[in-house]
Amino acid sequence: MTQAVATIKDVAARLADIAGAERVSTDQEVLRRYGTDTDHGPVRSPDVVVSVLTTAEVQAVVRLANEWKMPVTPRSSGVGFYGAGIPEQGGIVIDMSRMKAVRRIDTQNRWALFEAGVTYAELKKALAPHGMEPVLPLLPHRDKSVVTSLLEREPRLTHKHHLDETILTMEVVLPSGDIFHTGSMAVGAEPPEQIPDVTHSDLCNFMGPGIDWFRLLPGSLGAYGIVTVMNAKMALAPTQRKLLFAGFPDLDSCVAPMYHLLRKLVGDECLLLNSRAAATILADNAADIPALQEGLPAYLLILGLTAGPWFTDDKISYLQEAVRDAARICLFTPSEQLPGMPGAAEQFAQRLFKLNDDAPYWKFRARGASKDVFFLTQLQRAPEFLSIIGDAAAQQGYPFNQMSLYLQPKQNGRAFHMEAGFPYNPGDAVEKAMAEAVHLDASRSLINAGAFFYRLYGPWADMVYARTGSLHGTLKRIKKILDPNSILSPGKLGF
Repeated sequence: MTQAVATIKDVAARLADIAGAERVSTDQEVLRRYGTDTDHGPVRSPDVVVSVLTTAEVQAVVRLANEWKMPVTPRSSGVGFYGAGIPEQGGIVIDMSRMKAVRRIDTQNRWALFEAGVTYAELKKALAPHGMEPVLPLLPHRDKSVVTSLLEREPRLTHKHHLDETILTMEVVLPSGDIFHTGSMAVGAEPPEQIPDVTHSDLCNFMGPGIDWFRLLPGSLGAYGIVTVMNAKMALAPTQRKLLFAGFPDLDSCVAPMYHLLRKLVGDECLLLNSRAAATILADNAADIPALQEGLPAYLLILGLTAGPWFTDDKISYLQEAVRDAARICLFTPSEQLPGMPGAAEQFAQRLFKLNDDAPYWKFRARGASKDVFFLTQLQRAPEFLSIIGDAAAQQGYPFNQMSLYLQPKQNGRAFHMEAGFPYNPGDAVEKAMAEAVHLDASRSLINAGAFFYRLYGPWADMVYARTGSLHGTLKRIKKILDPNSILSPGKLGF
């Protein structure tokens, strides 16, 4: 029987019974912080925030929300991007950022089992004694959780096929409040860290049971369930890592060399940055960016060569020879240093792999905020899409030389994540409006030209689903089956 809600005070009191009064807030300033993020869109505050420590507490909150038919928005990071964790219709925000346990590490199968609030720096520290490391995205924010990053499909720095999609199994709180385990975690009802011992399962099979949860849950912005625990693939920590750089005058000239290197499976990390993005990563503050950008090539290919404890020098040597062969064939010049920038290689390595928690987030270093457009494409179409982005910037008067560009190969180069960033000052209404206009204009034009938008934040959901026939209707039917009261993340993805 559904109980009518008298006041938010009643809801807060019930939540306090679940989590304790000190972890429940209706303070207006706290609610405002949860109603906005780095996207700097309109404030959409929740009515109440509850910070949880266990899966059982998440279940209890979801059951309470069903009882009163209140919206619930899950958050597992201390920072939000693109409006993903902002409640569209008020209600309850479940903050899982204090769920910090790394529950189990499996060195034989190379995975780690961790809770929703664990950050990359925390996971990296836990893995180090076991000779492993997380498969990183590009310079993750220090407060962003690994679970959020993986569920939002952030691209990894490696192009290796087996490390492109690292999620294995998940513990999910369904919209009913029931526990559900995906993949081989589903073979037992025990806590996830006990299942391998009790059931002799290695938790490596990500498929099933039933529908393909491995595809449904990522990218859903919490609309189908709340992931509280996940295990994901990890990488062996290399004994030696060497970065090589190659500069190119334009994007077209990068295509053949990158494809050649990717076909040969050379290197672990592989990424392409324009001079603005590279300068922003290298800079300690905004004032340094223009001078650094001036000294960098227009496009910078960064290739990471790694070797483990066996035949370390031999492996690095033959990888370097493979790069030299590619350079002779494709006419580019690899180097271990950037011309005129002593120490830049070491600084890049520090920024990419050391996860310095005291460093400002790189995307906000130039102007304080950034509007980003990202999608999947084939590399040979990247120059065409760059031209479309440039036209949108020109129409709105945005300086093209202040735009960052990042291309990340996925699955050995079968596809590329292409990302353009438009930094702006969030306190300047004119700058903010210009960046937002470029963002929307570029997004529409790119989708019309065939760019594949695979992470549907904000207005992108309507743009994409308007072109996908019956897909959105099918997803809505699945949503209705799983969430009949429509309490989880209502308003996201057009639900």
